[in-house]
Amino acid sequence: VVLAIENHIDLLADELLELVTTIDSPFLGVCLDTANNLRMFEDPLEVARKLAPYARATHVKDITTQRGNPREFAFWPSVPIGEGLIDIGAVFELLRASNYSGLLALEIDYLHPAWHRADGDDEKAIGASLAAMRGLIAATAA
Repeated sequence: VVLAIENHIDLLADELLELVTTIDSPFLGVCLDTANNLRMFEDPLEVARKLAPYARATHVKDITTQRGNPREFAFWPSVPIGEGLIDIGAVFELLRASNYSGLLALEIDYLHPAWHRADGDDEKAIGASLAAMRGLIAATAA
């Protein structure tokens, strides 16, 4: 059994990296969330560069901003992959370079109000995200 600690809006990348490298166990790694550290004002690609070698799982998420306080969770809603601020293609390249072969799990946590409606747009956001991920996977495999 491997424990993968998510970078989950409570530890900066260097703090999680220090934890994993200090324990230095093959049974401890990271669940790399592609967007959470942006909510803590860290560069998502720099976070991925640091944590990808320790990734044992992923939460592939793209986010954008909306009005409000950037220190509030609601300021950073999820959007379909490719429509937000995260360079998911570059993250996939970093994961590939680190020989990550695990699951790329799509996560949408707080869907942007423009996508979150009662008429099934949640499912459209998921479909658009999966299509974008497939394209990025194909591009990084080439």
